[in-house]
Amino acid sequence: MFVCISPWNFPLAIFAGQITAALAAGNTVVAKPAPATPLIAHAMTCLLHEAGVPAEALQLTPADGAAFGEVALTHPALAGVAFTGSTATAATINRTLANRDGAIVPLIAETGGVNAMVVDATRCPNRWSTTSSCRRSTAPASAARRCGCCICRRKSPSA
Repeated sequence: MFVCISPWNFPLAIFAGQITAALAAGNTVVAKPAPATPLIAHAMTCLLHEAGVPAEALQLTPADGAAFGEVALTHPALAGVAFTGSTATAATINRTLANRDGAIVPLIAETGGVNAMVVDATRCPNRWSTTSSCRRSTAPASAARRCGCCICRRKSPSA
């Protein structure tokens, strides 16, 4: 069993990416969405079930994080954890997994999300431009980071 814990931002992309990767690797999945995103997680889970993923292979578990962790992270069938969220929560998950008896359980953690890309005056002006808002930095033509607020973006190849 692989536990997938997704964040409130990018509730569909990260949720779907975590669980489909774990399923593709042959794991059963218990998916825990962020408290603010259970409806989109439910919709995605239903789509995967309709597409043929057995209910026994994918379970959606909207729950309080601490209560969920007490059960899921100590379960004997746990084979791995995919987590996107705060550094503090990832550290708690890591400590819980380290205190388990038996084999080491892998933790895939993407943390932070408040990183900025800083480009100084030596940047190549033909390749980079600054953006005025986070919304613009996540536009499809942007090569900027998905998470966090970027202060610059790569210009499109035609620029």
